Amino acid sequence: MKVLIISSNSLPAAPTGPVYVAGAVRQAGHEVQIYERLFANDLKAELSTVLADFQPDVIGISIRLVFGDELDKEAPLGTRHTDLKPGVKEIVDIIRQFSDARLVLGGPGFNYYARDWLEYLDLDCGIRGEGEEALPLFLKRLEDGGDIYSIPGCASMNNGNYHSVSPAPVEDLDGQALPAYDLLDWQSYAGREVTPAIFTKRGCAFSCTYCPYSKLEGKRFRLKSPQRVIAEARHILKSANAGKVRFCDNNFNAPRQHAEAICKALITENAEFQWGTGDLRPVGVTDEFCHLMEDSGCFYVNLAMESASESMLKSMKRGYSVKQVRHSLESLSRSKIPFSASLMLGAPGETPETIAESLSVLDDYPIPNNVWVTIGIYMWTDFQDIVAQARREGILKDDKDLFLGAVYLSPGLPKSYLLELLEMLQTRQNYLVQFNKPSEGWML
Repeated sequence: MKVLIISSNSLPAAPTGPVYVAGAVRQAGHEVQIYERLFANDLKAELSTVLADFQPDVIGISIRLVFGDELDKEAPLGTRHTDLKPGVKEIVDIIRQFSDARLVLGGPGFNYYARDWLEYLDLDCGIRGEGEEALPLFLKRLEDGGDIYSIPGCASMNNGNYHSVSPAPVEDLDGQALPAYDLLDWQSYAGREVTPAIFTKRGCAFSCTYCPYSKLEGKRFRLKSPQRVIAEARHILKSANAGKVRFCDNNFNAPRQHAEAICKALITENAEFQWGTGDLRPVGVTDEFCHLMEDSGCFYVNLAMESASESMLKSMKRGYSVKQVRHSLESLSRSKIPFSASLMLGAPGETPETIAESLSVLDDYPIPNNVWVTIGIYMWTDFQDIVAQARREGILKDDKDLFLGAVYLSPGLPKSYLLELLEMLQTRQNYLVQFNKPSEGWML
């Protein structure tokens, strides 16, 4: 079969999901192309040409985000909310006009809102969870005339009735196809300063109140071998003509032994590329571990501290202490690694006092790169504990608001204080602030 994978994302990011799924579909014996919406100048003209030339039998649309916030100095509070749903609908409308191909949805943005997406786009099915095995099975069932709606992860609508099958995790990560980065022209991504990304594991052992990943992927870590990680990175270097890769894991250094094994393998095999990660957990970040990262070619890390208030770390169930945050900052400061740090402000229990505690810790250390501050926490799914909290507090009254972009802000943060906080943070050197507003009219 001919399969077209469309990356529907319109914000700069590596199309990690599409390339992994495309690789799996190709390994299953199908002819595959990837269309990247990010660079479209005339979406209708370009996509219709791809459809006419390739004539796909099946089109998989990968939805990375449902909405997002972009820094915009001209927008209220310096952030512009972007609703990405109409862009996906535009893609579906073009496909319906120019192709009879079978449509199937997927991607992280579909995981959270499967029913909403199917109703919004008037489609009958999509695949939740990991697609490397599920999509090839979907294609085989489609070829054989079997039941596509019973495959693991399938979410479907039939005469207004919604049905979903639980996703099945991919157990043998080493045995999967290499990500199909060779199907992309990476120079366009490089022009947007996007680094090709791979993941080194799946699963999350933690229970942070704002994060759904442990419930989506399971609490048991499923690890790639260091040799497989290096093989993927080298495949990317060859395909994308890039010298750097990003490990897009949640908590790259958990379990720490796995991260250490990857670094040691990179050193032993004298890997010819650099790597970075945007999610370093502030646990076990010692001088020794920093040296290991340096020697293995690490060119940046972001310390995902999220808070440096003892009460907020406990409230958010982060699983570490302020002492561990400080130890991590001290070791990174002594290293040669250009690092950044991130804060997430506004979770349940946040007050001006807890924010002051976090900022005072950061003030004690020079941060070579940016400090990224997010104010306001997006609520996506019941897989986030914070959603239940918002219902109890009356902040979230209608579940449909999740699909529109609902934001949690602690009742302990007065609006006047938040406006002063934003103004103060914007005067700090190398601080970038994303203010996730509960609504466009929130500040009025």
